[in-house]
Amino acid sequence: MRTKLLGVLTVFGIVTGPAHASSKLEITDPRAAKIEDIVKLPINGVRAVQSDGQIMFLSENGRFVISGQIYDLWNKKPLNTMSQMRDVAERLHFKNMGMDVDTLNTISMGQGGKEVIVFVDPRCTVCHKLMDESKSLVDEYTFKFVVIPALGAESNRLAKGLYCAKDKTNALDAFMNNTLASLPSKETCDPAQYDQTLLTAHLIGIKGVPFVVAPDGRVSKGRPKNLKSWLESAE
Repeated sequence: MRTKLLGVLTVFGIVTGPAHASSKLEITDPRAAKIEDIVKLPINGVRAVQSDGQIMFLSENGRFVISGQIYDLWNKKPLNTMSQMRDVAERLHFKNMGMDVDTLNTISMGQGGKEVIVFVDPRCTVCHKLMDESKSLVDEYTFKFVVIPALGAESNRLAKGLYCAKDKTNALDAFMNNTLASLPSKETCDPAQYDQTLLTAHLIGIKGVPFVVAPDGRVSKGRPKNLKSWLESAE
């Protein structure tokens, strides 16, 4: 189990490399520094700070400064600029990460060339409204709904029931009609990929649903006010 967990963290982690401070790097008290840019990284309590053309990593309370190379294992590249830091903080690029969401607890809608990934819960009414809104966009987009239990034990029972369903031909309709509980189950069901789905949601840091990822990687934590406009607003 420990080896497996370490392997998962290697795939999904964002880690700092050896902190070999450059001889030219002059670390001063952040309270007195001229800060040019700040990005809150997806690392608990850590911000990337650019000051006088130098990038450092600052603890939330401003007490600790980390210097050195930071490497994004998800996207398999070092982060050397503030724009790169901002991209990893604000976007998710599943294909760059080598993540195939079809291997997770996923149901699809549409046949468009642009892929939208949405984490949803079976008992989430807002998720159902977003899915209804998605119906009008299926010619342009393919929606991949990753079903997770964000709302408790009953949601877990329904989400796992979808994963273990014998026939998923009508799984999308069952989800949208709140009849997942009626889907016949396989006699035996290996929970490995269901557990992987939960772990993926945890590592991404999903704390609520719907959690929407646009084709360009932008993230909406919650239902966009207008899904079509939001999807079309790619920078």
